[in-house]
Order: sequence, then structure tokens, then C-alpha cells
Amino acid sequence: MNKLKPCPCGCKNVELKKYPLWHGTHGYVGCYKFMIECPNPNCHWVLYVSKNDTIYRSEKEAIKNVIEAWNKRG
Repeated sequence: MNKLKPCPCGCKNVELKKYPLWHGTHGYVGCYKFMIECPNPNCHWVLYVSKNDTIYRSEKEAIKNVIEAWNKRG
């Protein structure tokens, strides 16, 4: 997996998170979205890519896309 760059705030502990796209009996069971979050309480930068979840892509491709977007952000 690609290495994540630090957050613009300087935090190096950014986290790739996986969230289910269902709640109880609602949503897309077995599908996930991926986001990258900064845990710094003074920052909490979050990035996710629209239509980049396992409904539209494989898990590997969705993870790769969100990491690439994070590392290219301005």
C-alpha cells in the first residue's frame, strides 16, 4: 500500500478508515467507503473521494484512489 503523506497541519498519524455503507437493514450490505482522517483535534482534516467505494470499485482500487487523492491534495 502507498504511504500516506502527513496532514497539512503537520500531523503524521493520519488514518485510513473503512466505513460500512449500511446500517442495520438499510444500505449496501458488504460495501464500504474509505476516508483518510487527521486525528488532530485542532485540525480533523477528512478526505473521501465521491463514488470511490466498493459499490463502484474493488476494495483495493478504492483504497488506492483515496490514498492518491490524499497525497496529491493542495
